[in-house]
Amino acid sequence: GINWSTILFIAGMMIMVEGLGKAGFFRWLCLTLAKLVHYRTVPLLICFMSLSAFLSMFIDSITVVLFLATVTLELAQILRFDPIPMILSEVFCANLGGAATMCGDPPNIIIGTSLGYSFTDFLTNTGLIAGISLVVVVLYFYLVFHKELRASEAAAAGSNQTYPDPSEAITDKKGFIISTVIFLCAVALLVTHAQTGLTVSCIGVFITIVTLIAAGRDALKLIK
Repeated sequence: GINWSTILFIAGMMIMVEGLGKAGFFRWLCLTLAKLVHYRTVPLLICFMSLSAFLSMFIDSITVVLFLATVTLELAQILRFDPIPMILSEVFCANLGGAATMCGDPPNIIIGTSLGYSFTDFLTNTGLIAGISLVVVVLYFYLVFHKELRASEAAAAGSNQTYPDPSEAITDKKGFIISTVIFLCAVALLVTHAQTGLTVSCIGVFITIVTLIAAGRDALKLIK
């Protein structure tokens, strides 16, 4: 009754996410998006919703929401807007992103490994439905909350605020680069696992080993 493929894959991804979080990857990514839209609340809402859906296609949706919510609260204090609508929208989009792929949610992994479905099978079926739903959700939250967010933006426009720089989020530059490369490798392996013949459990074990080796080297350097 135990699906070890799912357990091994989720364990591997969680270890990878821990490395990404410690290196400041998620905070850097959110602050970079915020800087690109010039810290405007409505574009920020749409960007964070899209980011939540994209990351949840490869990482557990609860983990994605936790990281995004932390940065959302930080930006809400600076830009003086109500963070609840943005966090709610991130939750909706994370669920949609997780449903879109084989590795987005544990039920999908169980179904995929049991019935032999690939990442592409989920993306072309449930992914299509999730994509349409994502457009509807983005439009809904925009129509419901854009006036409120613009009002908050206008109220805070006169104040002199110092915005956090994305580079400040990187706590370990070398670890950040290594963790980012590992994440990109994980995405590439998951997308091409049907062609390479690798199972999600193998990918999870590989990601675990690489992440622990990288973390072990950093720990040895600190000890020395």
